[in-house]
Amino acid sequence: MKRTIQILTFFLLISIPDLFAQFEGTFGIGAHAGYGTEINGPGIGGHIHYYRTNNLRFAPSFTYFPEIKGEGMWTVDADAHYILPVSLTASLYPIGGLNYSKWMFEETSVTTGEEPQNNHHRLGANLGMGFQHDISYRVRANFELKYQFIRNYSQVLVTAGFGFWF
Repeated sequence: MKRTIQILTFFLLISIPDLFAQFEGTFGIGAHAGYGTEINGPGIGGHIHYYRTNNLRFAPSFTYFPEIKGEGMWTVDADAHYILPVSLTASLYPIGGLNYSKWMFEETSVTTGEEPQNNHHRLGANLGMGFQHDISYRVRANFELKYQFIRNYSQVLVTAGFGFWF
């Protein structure tokens, strides 16, 4: 029994450095798909991750929501993530950042029958939580739930994606 505990302790000690892997200065790219509650539709996009330190990551992203029933939008996010490892392959991270969105509405005029485009540009903030899982070496899957504070258009945004880091 004592020998088994010693062996388990040895393997635990040699795996601790993996929990604190050196990511500083690395970057990654990825794609994601999601759903916005205010736009009430699906969206697709891409993101870039840049590790400023081993735990602090900057994550700019772009998400496009195609037009459904005369409404469409896109958003550009500039988020920061603070990585909290929970195991060798999984991490949680709080999300905070800014966003810029363009909301597009088509309205049909009863008198002329024309469809003028009505656009609203908004600056907002993001706050949420994310989870990432390392599928294999340099390949990750992630899931994010964040609230976008946007004047007149605040929404919950749920996204899932994958990415590669270099």
